[in-house]
Amino acid sequence: MDWHVVFYMDKRGNEPVKDFILGQSNGAIAEIIHVLRLLREFNIALGMPYVDKMGQSGIRELRIKHGSDIYRIYFFAHTGRKFVLLHAIKKKRNKIPENDMCLAIDRMNDYKARC
Repeated sequence: MDWHVVFYMDKRGNEPVKDFILGQSNGAIAEIIHVLRLLREFNIALGMPYVDKMGQSGIRELRIKHGSDIYRIYFFAHTGRKFVLLHAIKKKRNKIPENDMCLAIDRMNDYKARC
């Protein structure tokens, strides 16, 4: 059975990952959607090169490449067979900026507190 992919929504109704995705080129959007479909289909069994664990926080990184651009979407698995998309970036460096990981953790904690 497929899992569901949902966008984190803040208290004001904003969906930052959805907004990020819609701000990309059509080709990048298509590649992102393709990888999201793989996530739904293969769920927690989907591994490298598409998914990597990010330390002990429970957050995982969805890895997407389109041309020379590299995208990362941070998410976590939640009860009810749900993947919650927390934060997305267009990667420009080898190392993930610490503030991006902190933002993803804050959003995960906010989501869990409001569920």
